[in-house]
Amino acid sequence: MIRTGVLFGAAAGAFWGLVFLSPLILTSFSALEIAAGRFLVFGVASALLIAPSFRSISRTLSLRDAGLLLLLGAFGNVVFFALLAGSIQQVGIGPASLVVGMAPVVVTLLGRSDKDSLPLSALAGPLLIIVLGIVFINVDALRAGGGQSQSTSQSLTGLLMAFGALASWSIYTVLNARALKCRPDMSSGSWCYLTGVSAGVWALGLAAFIWLNGSPSTPAAVVADDKDWTLFWAVSIGIGVGGSVIANLFWNAASRRLPLSLTGQVFVFEPVFALLYGFAYSSRLPRPVEAVAIVLLVSGVLWAMKAYARKAQYS
Repeated sequence: MIRTGVLFGAAAGAFWGLVFLSPLILTSFSALEIAAGRFLVFGVASALLIAPSFRSISRTLSLRDAGLLLLLGAFGNVVFFALLAGSIQQVGIGPASLVVGMAPVVVTLLGRSDKDSLPLSALAGPLLIIVLGIVFINVDALRAGGGQSQSTSQSLTGLLMAFGALASWSIYTVLNARALKCRPDMSSGSWCYLTGVSAGVWALGLAAFIWLNGSPSTPAAVVADDKDWTLFWAVSIGIGVGGSVIANLFWNAASRRLPLSLTGQVFVFEPVFALLYGFAYSSRLPRPVEAVAIVLLVSGVLWAMKAYARKAQYS
């Protein structure tokens, strides 16, 4: 079960990694516009997929479930992606991902009291390896990015956004994993689609805000006529279906099978695949520090997986 859960988590990371290419492709659009497009597609696709069984599923949902789904749609999707993208725009990929990359540690700490978790002493080694990998990635990104000047207020705003994204994702991971384990009657797919509908509601509100007020982060040199809306919707469909529907299906399957403290560590597959796709997009091989970082991140997860496998064997 542990191995299957890690494979599902890796598959989710493979699809989530594709999302990081969207700002590189849609350079004429702001992060808020990309977020609205992505999650509108996620919401519509989820509504179509849940429609045949919605009547029977809705009978099992309480007001508390509905409130939780609204929180998951916000924290794990629209709010997280908007904060992360905004942070990258303010301080760059390196500092932003250094902060958000601490999610495996935060989620492990939050899940330390769950009955199926290992003591922190048993996970100290894997967590240290993962943290080192995150540091290596970001040291390399900062060195390669080289000397971009930023005001103190801009740096502070960007870092606050990054910590907000870290908190948002950590809350989502904990709430989503515990909800799935408390609702064995609800399939991972149905829960994914319900979350997608919730994300779509939030995205609709975001789209209305952008339509009424304009997007504050749209590049100044870009006017409406310069935007390729055909490309925008093609990319939105790709990341809305692949990076949201399919990725969340895999993530829910992983969350249902893995202890919460291991679920957080499996999140590192997202930056690993984002790096690999970035290398392919840039037509280059990884630099030595990047290669070491990838090995450290994957090794940390495999180490933690073996620790849980030994626990299962002797329990």
